Amino acid sequence: MKRFLLFLLLGPAVGFAVFELREIASGRIIGGFPGFIMGLPFAYWFGLIPSLVMWLEDWFLEDKMRLWPKVLTSALTGYVVSIGMMLIWTSVSIPLRQILTFGIVGAVQGLVCSWLSGIKPKGGAL
Repeated sequence: MKRFLLFLLLGPAVGFAVFELREIASGRIIGGFPGFIMGLPFAYWFGLIPSLVMWLEDWFLEDKMRLWPKVLTSALTGYVVSIGMMLIWTSVSIPLRQILTFGIVGAVQGLVCSWLSGIKPKGGAL
C-alpha cells in the first residue's frame, strides 16, 4: 500500500517539479506563480497513467531485484513511459531534443518513488 500511495500521490508532484525546473532552465516560464499553481492539477491528470505503469513495474520487481538495480529500472521505465505519454497526448510536432529531455521528468519521478518505496525500517520498528 505504501508503494502505491508513493507512486500515485508523490510521483506526479515530483514529476511536475522536475518539469518546472526543466522549463526554467530552458528559459520558458509560463504564467509565473499562478501558472505553477494552476499546472499542478494537470500534472496529476497527465501523470496518473505513467505513475501507475511505474508502480506496476516497481511492484513486480520488488522481490526479484535488490534496491538499486530496481531503482535504476524504475528510472528507465519512467523515462520511456513519460516520452510515450507525451507523444500520445501532444498533437503538434516536437523537436527530438525536447522529447528526449522530457524523459528526465519520468526518470526522476520513477527513481525517487522506487527508492522511497524500497526503504525498509531499521530494527523492529514498524
